[in-house]
Amino acid sequence: MSRIIVAGGTGFFGAALVGLLESEGIPPVLAARHGQVDLRLDVEDSEMLRSVLRPGDLVLDAVGPFQGRSTALVEAAMEIGVDLIDLSDSLDYSEMLTDLETRIAQSGIRVLTACSSISVGSAALIRLSKIDSPVEASGFLVPAARHVAWPGTGSSLLNSVGRPIRVWQNGALVAKRGWGEARQFEFPRPLGMTTGYLFESADALMLPRVWPGLRAANFFVSSNVPGFNDVFRAAARWKWVRSVVVRMAPLGLSIARRIGGRIGCLAYRVEDRAGRRARLGLIGPDRSYLTPVAPMVLAAKRIAAGRFEPRGLVPVDQQVEAVELIE
Repeated sequence: MSRIIVAGGTGFFGAALVGLLESEGIPPVLAARHGQVDLRLDVEDSEMLRSVLRPGDLVLDAVGPFQGRSTALVEAAMEIGVDLIDLSDSLDYSEMLTDLETRIAQSGIRVLTACSSISVGSAALIRLSKIDSPVEASGFLVPAARHVAWPGTGSSLLNSVGRPIRVWQNGALVAKRGWGEARQFEFPRPLGMTTGYLFESADALMLPRVWPGLRAANFFVSSNVPGFNDVFRAAARWKWVRSVVVRMAPLGLSIARRIGGRIGCLAYRVEDRAGRRARLGLIGPDRSYLTPVAPMVLAAKRIAAGRFEPRGLVPVDQQVEAVELIE
């Protein structure tokens, strides 16, 4: 392998990736469109991609939000012979990549999409639930808002608030209204009982590909900022409120970084056809904001060491070892 390139390395999660890789003794190539970088790279510029990427490169794609992204990077990777790992949480982006699955396999590269809390972390928790044939999996995310309230994550959240979204219910993708349904989950202290709101995620597509018997895969999110859930509920109900929220997003992100919760948690409630249930979660008060990029680092280490066999569009349960990820 010639290089490990972190695309979007100047962003929040990109910088976290760079730091973790360096702590593991892996020197990454910092890439972005602007700023002090090792490599000038625009993931939407096909000509630039073909001029700077080399056969054997591994690109860690942290250029969010993935809502609205094209497949330009994947197309270039297939042509050149570049492996890709991304932290997409976007259902639309996952669909575009699954449409390319045959071509990806024929090219001989590896594409590890949704290699993040969503959906690799989701798959790991379901595996560890010991429920082999789940029919329902409900995810709950409480972000460490004080750490992760940046434009990319804010845009990803607002993309679901009050918008038409799709979720996996009754064995199919069905249309719902984002933030239009609520569900409670009891976390350990200090979070306690928390209300989450319906959110579109890549889980709706990636998890049923691993567990074909899955009849429902829902995902719920709490803003983890005092008062913000009520604002988003109003935005989901009235278009004019949503338009105000979108315009005020920079101020909202600034407020979230000041008063948002420091504790983050990802949890799953899993059930099988016999009614057997399990609840598992990851919760942390300090560096839980690194959880989204941890799977990417583990996968990159295995690929770099020549210890990663799968090729093509790799299922989310095969990208990292569940126990290793949790540890």
